[in-house]
Amino acid sequence: IVYGGLRFFERAEIKDAKGYVRLTENTSDNIAFERIVNFPTRGIGLTTVEKIRAYAKENHTDLFQSSIAIVNSLPTRASNSLRNFIDLIESMRDSIKNLSLGEKVKLILVESGLMTHYANDKTSKKVSKKENLEELVSAAKQYKHDIDDYEMNETQRFITLATLDSSGDSNQSNHGCVQLMTVHSAKGLEFPVVFLVGLEENLFPSGRSKDEGLLDEERRLFYVGMTRAMQSLTLTYASHRYLNGRRFFYGHSSFLNEIPSNFLSYIRNPEIYRGMSTSTPEIKNSNPKLSKSNSSPYSIGQVVKHAKFGLGTVV
Repeated sequence: IVYGGLRFFERAEIKDAKGYVRLTENTSDNIAFERIVNFPTRGIGLTTVEKIRAYAKENHTDLFQSSIAIVNSLPTRASNSLRNFIDLIESMRDSIKNLSLGEKVKLILVESGLMTHYANDKTSKKVSKKENLEELVSAAKQYKHDIDDYEMNETQRFITLATLDSSGDSNQSNHGCVQLMTVHSAKGLEFPVVFLVGLEENLFPSGRSKDEGLLDEERRLFYVGMTRAMQSLTLTYASHRYLNGRRFFYGHSSFLNEIPSNFLSYIRNPEIYRGMSTSTPEIKNSNPKLSKSNSSPYSIGQVVKHAKFGLGTVV
C-alpha cells in the first residue's frame, strides 16, 4: 500500500512518457494519441482534435491515420502544427529501430520534448518530475524481457507491466499489507515493525540539505522515522545504487554514526564487499535474538540468492 502518495507509474509525467512510448510503438493506440497530441503544447487545439475524431469515426480508422488523412484540409496554422506532430512520431519510429529498450525510452523522452518541458517547468517540483523521467529510463535499462514471451515484444511487455502496476485499487484494506510512505507522511503514526530505507550519505541526509544548511531538519526527520517503530526497527542502506542509469557507491548515512553502538546490531552481506577492499568488514551481532529458528532453514544474517533479485541478506 502506498500511503499518502502516488505510485510511480501513476504520476502525470510518467503517464505522458508512457503515452509517447505507446504511440511510437503502436500508432493505432488512440488513448495514447489523445493524451500526447498537444502535450507539450504544440498548437493543436480542440477544434482540430474534434475533426480528427470525426473523420476516424466516419472512416473506421484510428486517430493517427485520421490525422494523416485530414492534415492538408485544415487551416494553415492547424495543418502545420498537426504535420509537425505526425512527422515527430514517424521520425521517432524510424530512430528507435534496433535500439535497446532503455535507449528507445531515452530517445523518445528527449525527442518528444518532455525532458525539456519538465526541466524548464517553473513549479517547485520541476526537479523531481525530470528525475522521475530519468528514473523511467533507468527502469527500462534494467528491465529483463522473457525471451520465451511470444505474445508481446520487449517494449509492449514493459509498458503492460507499468500499466498493471498503476491499476491497483488504492482503496483496498491495509490489513496484511506493507505500507510504504515518506517520513513526512508517517508523522503521528506508529507501527509494530518499521523499515527505514535509503540511509546513504547524500540521500538521507540529502546533498541539498547539507549545502543549504538544513541538516538539523533532516536529522529531526530521521528521528521521526525511527520513533514510528513500536517493537522492531530496521535501518538499511545500499552498497550501491542505480540513479539515472548510472551506478553510484555511497557510504552509509552519517546519522547512523550518531546512534550509540550498544543499541545497534549490524547485519552485513560480505558478498557486496568482494573486489572493493582486501578485507571483509566485521559483522557485529550483539543481539541474542538473532539466531536461527528451529522451524526455518534460514537464519538472520545469512546470505541467500533469489532467482530474480540476486544476492541478499536475511534480516
